Amino acid sequence: MTSDLRRPERTFTIRNLCVEFRVTPRALRFYEDKGLLYPAREGLNRVYNHRDRARLQLILRGKRVGLSLAEIREILDLYDENDGGAAQMAKSLKKFRERILALEAQRDDIDGAIEQLRGGCDRMERQLTQLRPDLLPRAADYDQVLRARLDGVADNAHAD
Repeated sequence: MTSDLRRPERTFTIRNLCVEFRVTPRALRFYEDKGLLYPAREGLNRVYNHRDRARLQLILRGKRVGLSLAEIREILDLYDENDGGAAQMAKSLKKFRERILALEAQRDDIDGAIEQLRGGCDRMERQLTQLRPDLLPRAADYDQVLRARLDGVADNAHAD
C-alpha cells in the first residue's frame, strides 16, 4: 500500500524545468551551487526528480515575494521533518508575515515619496505659471525631448 502513496518516478531534464518555469540553466545551476537543489547525475547530465521540481517551484515563489535565498533554504530544509509539514508551514507563516510587514512599509514609503513629488510638481507649476508660463508646455514634453536627444534624433524632428 505504501508504494501506492509514492510519487511517480518521473524525472525532468534541465531543459524541461527551464521551459516550464521560464528560468535559465544558469539559474538552476546557481540554485544547485547554493545547496537548494540536488539533482542526480547521469553522466554529465543533471536529472531532476519530482522533489527537485517542487523545491524549484518553492524557490521561485519565495523569490517572487522577496524572500532571501537563506530564508528560502531555512524553509526548504524543514521539508524532511516527519511532522506532516507543520514545522515548514510554521516557518513559512512567520517569514510570510515578516515579508508582508516589510512590503507594507515599502508601500507606505513609496506612497509618501509620490505625495512629496506631486506636491513639488504642484508648487513648481504654480510658480512657473506666475514667472514663465511659456515654459510649462515644454516641461511636460521634457522627457520626450530628452529621450530623443539621447537617442541621437535631431531636435527639429520633434519640433511642432
